[in-house]
Amino acid sequence: MDDSPGYLARGERARLFPVLADTSKEGRSTSILLSCLASVHEFGQSMLDSIGQKVGKRAVLSTYTEVAFSSQGDVAHRPDGLIVLKVGRREWRALVETKIGNAKLDEEQIANYVALAKKHKIDAVVTISNQFTSRPNHHPIKLPAKMRGKIEIYHWSWMYIVTQADLLISKDDIEDEDQRFILTEMIRFLTHQSTGVKSFDRMPKSWTDVAQKITDGAPLHSKSNEAQETVAAWHQEVRDISLMLSRQLNVDVEIRLQRSHVLNPTAREKEDIANLAEKHRLSAKLEVHHAAAPIDITADVGRRIISASMTLLAPGNKKSTKGRINWVLRQLLKTPETDIHIKLYWQGRRVHSQHTLAELRGDPEMASENNRGSQVHRFEICMIRQLGKRFNRPKNFIDELEQLVSDFYEAIGQHLRAYQSPAPRVRKGRSDPDSVTPEKLQDNEQIRLTDKISQEQPQSEKSSNNGGEFKSAVHPASQD
Repeated sequence: MDDSPGYLARGERARLFPVLADTSKEGRSTSILLSCLASVHEFGQSMLDSIGQKVGKRAVLSTYTEVAFSSQGDVAHRPDGLIVLKVGRREWRALVETKIGNAKLDEEQIANYVALAKKHKIDAVVTISNQFTSRPNHHPIKLPAKMRGKIEIYHWSWMYIVTQADLLISKDDIEDEDQRFILTEMIRFLTHQSTGVKSFDRMPKSWTDVAQKITDGAPLHSKSNEAQETVAAWHQEVRDISLMLSRQLNVDVEIRLQRSHVLNPTAREKEDIANLAEKHRLSAKLEVHHAAAPIDITADVGRRIISASMTLLAPGNKKSTKGRINWVLRQLLKTPETDIHIKLYWQGRRVHSQHTLAELRGDPEMASENNRGSQVHRFEICMIRQLGKRFNRPKNFIDELEQLVSDFYEAIGQHLRAYQSPAPRVRKGRSDPDSVTPEKLQDNEQIRLTDKISQEQPQSEKSSNNGGEFKSAVHPASQD
C-alpha cells in the first residue's frame, strides 16, 4: 500500500515506469499517462481544463492506479485510476477507466463506477479509449440522467491526449526541460504501434450497405441501426480529422457546433441522421484558429462525392463583379487547378453559379454573362473529388476524406484572407487638433448650413436676384 488516501483499500501512486507484465498494455498506458498528468504541470493543467477544472500553481494534483475502495462490497470494483485535485481546502476527485486497442467502453461497467462515485462522494468519472467524441463532456456511453445524478462523466480519446501533449511541445509551452523530456517520451510511447493507440481508420461494416442503398435509390430509415451507426462513425471521424489538423497546423482545431448541439449532443445525432436519410449527405464544420473562415466538410453519399470548402464575403470596396472575382483569384495564385471549383452567390438570387478555377483564371468576366444587373456577394471555394466505388469502401472512404481535408487546407485554406474594410481616413481639413475644437466645429456647421440653404434655394429666385443685380450694374444711369 502506498501513500494513497485512507478511503482506498488498495492503490498506489501512478508510476512513470510501472512494473507490470508485458501483456498489460492497458495498465502500463494508464500508469504512464496519469503519472505525466501529475508530474508535468502544463499537461495536467491542459487536460483538466478540458473538463472544467483549473490547476493553478498552488494546486496539488495526485494520481493513483489499480484502486479499490475499503467499503464492504466495493473491493470487487476496481477502476483503473483515480485523480485527486486539491486547491486549498477544496478537493475534486475522479475515477478513471481506460480501454486500449479495439476494446470499447462497457455501459454496465461505467454505470457501476458512477454508482461507486456517488457512494464515495467522488465528483466525476473519466473514461479513455480509442473512441472519439466531439467534446470531452460528450460521452460515447449515454447513461440516463437519473442514473448519473450529479456525477459528471467525461471522455478523452487517446489521440486527443496525444494531440494536447504534442501542441504543448510544439508551442514550447513546457517551462521545465525535464518535464518536457518526460512528455516527449510519453508521446513516443503512446504513438508506438505496439501500444494500441490509434486514429479512427474505417467506417463500420454497415457503411457499404448504407452507401449502396442510397445510390440505388432505396429508402434509408432514420431509426435504423445502420443509419445511427453511420452517423456515430462520422462524428468520430470528424473529431479525428480535427485532431489531425491540430497536429499539422500546431493550433487547436475544433468542431463548430450549434449551441443547441453543444448542450445536447443527442439533438446533433438526430439532425445528422435525418440529413443522411432525407438529403443523403453527411456534413461538419471545423474551426481553425485565425483562419479566414470555417472549413465545411461534406460527403454526398448519393453522388459519391466528398468536398471541403471555405466561404468568404465579397470585398465591399470592389464594385464590379470582375474586381471581386480577381480579389479571390489573387489569393489563389499558388493553388493548383485540379479539383478546385468556385461557387458565386448573387445578391437577390437563390441559385448560385459555379465555375472551375481554371475557367475563371482564363476569363473572370464569364461569370457575369448570365447575371447582368446583379452583384456577387460571397464566394465558396471548394475542393471536390468524385470517389466512385472507393466511396463505399469503409477504409478507402476515411483515407480519401482525410487526404482531401489536408490537401484543401494546404492548397487553399492557408492562403485565404477574409475581406476587412479599410481603416477610416482623416477628413479633409481636420488633420490638426485645433480643427475639431467645439468652436471650430460650430463654425464649420454654420458654414455647412449656409451652403446647404444656398444650394436648396429655388432656381427662379436665384435668377430674379441675379437679373436685378445685372441691370443695376449695366444701367446705372436708368435709376436717375
